[in-house]
Amino acid sequence: MPDNKKLPCYALCGPEVGKRNAFIKDVIALWTRADGAPPERYTFYAGETSVDELLGVARNGSLFSSRRVIEYRNTETVTTKAEIAALADYAKSPDTDAVLFLITDAYSLPKAIETAIGPAGKLMFWELREFEKPAWVREELSHYGLTIDDDGLSTLFELVENETSALDSACTMLAAYFPQGKHLTSSDIESTLSKSREEDAFSLFDRMASGGLDTALGVLDALLADRQSDATQIVAALVWSLRKTERLHLLTDAGIVAGNKPMSLDAAFLQGKVTSKTAQHRFKAAMQRYSAKDCSLAVRACSATEAALRSGLATFFERPLLQLLIVSIMSRDYGQPALSGWKEEEYYRLY
Repeated sequence: MPDNKKLPCYALCGPEVGKRNAFIKDVIALWTRADGAPPERYTFYAGETSVDELLGVARNGSLFSSRRVIEYRNTETVTTKAEIAALADYAKSPDTDAVLFLITDAYSLPKAIETAIGPAGKLMFWELREFEKPAWVREELSHYGLTIDDDGLSTLFELVENETSALDSACTMLAAYFPQGKHLTSSDIESTLSKSREEDAFSLFDRMASGGLDTALGVLDALLADRQSDATQIVAALVWSLRKTERLHLLTDAGIVAGNKPMSLDAAFLQGKVTSKTAQHRFKAAMQRYSAKDCSLAVRACSATEAALRSGLATFFERPLLQLLIVSIMSRDYGQPALSGWKEEEYYRLY
């Protein structure tokens, strides 16, 4: 087991959700093999769950599993000296039967926390840079026995968002359309991705931003019927789009970015790498419908839904769970059962 995947405490920083989630998944898989059983999983949010409550879970053993994996998201909002000191003290002497992920989209956590965790425990997850994307896609396609030429790559990058969850979904779709050994060209990419572009996990967010509820639920039904994206890919795409919308708000809203001069929307698009006119139109619509606070609450709703899906409910409740999520986000009602500490028996009563 690699050293940086068997630590008891991590600081996971940066905006790249796909690579970060893949790392967490790898850590869980390694510990599952080492322990002979999967760990218990918990997800908490700074601002909703106090540091004392978090550390209570981290330090208290479980009767049902040998290990606990705990995600503490939005950790950058922990700002009081007492809470920072408490996290740092825990990181210096963590429970050996727990794995704690302190997660932030920012690039750092308070110095005391990072020092206590140590350099091996801080990982940065940057969005893919332009020169990294071709190698990343080629490696993913090679897992399916596919290759791609340079023109094909250029077409793919025009059609797919610059985020690993989106690129991974596109590679999965291409693998479903083409047999092993196929060398993909620009026309192959165009014919496959462009015709499905109207109904993919990212266009679902577009409908949620500029369309009505019936339209969004119709796109969801099409995605689930065609199996173009599984439930976790759909949630990941929504999270990516919501975080991007929130970041654009933060760059352009003087009331939120305290002390910084707000950017123009064009400058925010440039910094946020939203370069195509189509993408700019989509995010303008999203910003008009959803505020930064809406996006933050919606991301939490997505995380709660993802936790419910991981629990095994997806076997019976994949569609209603995703429907509840979409209804909650579009109505800005984040008190649905699935989105505020779901309990399995609630779904049996509802469905």
